[in-house]
Amino acid sequence: MDLIAVRNNNNNLDSNNSEERTPLRTYKRRVRRVMPDELVWEILLRLPPKTLARFKSVCRAWLAIISSPSFICMHLRQSASRNECEPSFLIAAHTFCDMRSMPKTWNPEVPFYHWQEAGKGNASLVSTMDLPGDSGFAHCPLHCDGLVLLPTETKLYVFNPGTGDVLNLPDGQKNCGYAQAPGLGLDLGTNTYKVAQFFYRSVYYYKRTYNAGMEVFTIGGHGSCWRTVEDPPYPVIMPQEPAYFKGSLSWHIERELLQTPLQGFLRFDLEEEKFDFISHPVLPSDEQPLQFIELGGKLCLVQYLPEEIVFWMSPSGDNHQWHRVYVIDNLPER
Repeated sequence: MDLIAVRNNNNNLDSNNSEERTPLRTYKRRVRRVMPDELVWEILLRLPPKTLARFKSVCRAWLAIISSPSFICMHLRQSASRNECEPSFLIAAHTFCDMRSMPKTWNPEVPFYHWQEAGKGNASLVSTMDLPGDSGFAHCPLHCDGLVLLPTETKLYVFNPGTGDVLNLPDGQKNCGYAQAPGLGLDLGTNTYKVAQFFYRSVYYYKRTYNAGMEVFTIGGHGSCWRTVEDPPYPVIMPQEPAYFKGSLSWHIERELLQTPLQGFLRFDLEEEKFDFISHPVLPSDEQPLQFIELGGKLCLVQYLPEEIVFWMSPSGDNHQWHRVYVIDNLPER
């Protein structure tokens, strides 16, 4: 409580004259105790996504902090550093099926489970996503920084298991009569997430002719619609889930549609929205399937041979230099 002395306008009053003195009045002042922004920031960084989603409604200041790109990036980095010490898995439990033979009792719910190595126990249910009853998975779910892309027969969904939020992407400009290969990744220039979808307008394998396109959807972007970008310079293998690595998506090239086969893959930069060609290492057998993986922060190609599994690594992923780093001998069949 603050005490404030209020005098009258007569400046000639003698301070010793008690009869001329104005009585003291007291006022209550409300003191609003506010935590420093730095302390609020540090506290919020340590909270799980579901709690952060609720705390957005506390005040405008907290909403601005939690929604800021810099806070989101730092929260992701902290989560990644914790996962390095305590590896964990997000498991989407779902049965793949053909829509034409789908049973009437097919469950459209997709449960997500979290399993952590340090726990040494059973996986725990994180969240459940409801898919429309007439939709089955067309591709494997893809993930980037905790977001999950779920491609179905008719729709594309982006799901955040941490908050339970679901984004139902609108229909794009693709021709639904032909195959699509969608991917999810982070635009490192703007710190926004994008869904990029390769699709065929037409394809004739026996003639080795095709007409392909690419469309991009920016999550949280203005307009919330698909944008058609430049056509891909090469065809890609279908069906295929592209690999995300350091701001780019990569697809294996379909050599059967090229007059002069190329040994490499097609990369799409999410920031520049441009294509480039990355050559494969010289492989002893290019008929065996290849798979992209990230290992220790490096882009790797895994080649599955009849007698061994070979790992090829690129130091930066874009310099066309590959090194054979690991070989795993296949176990003999019993």
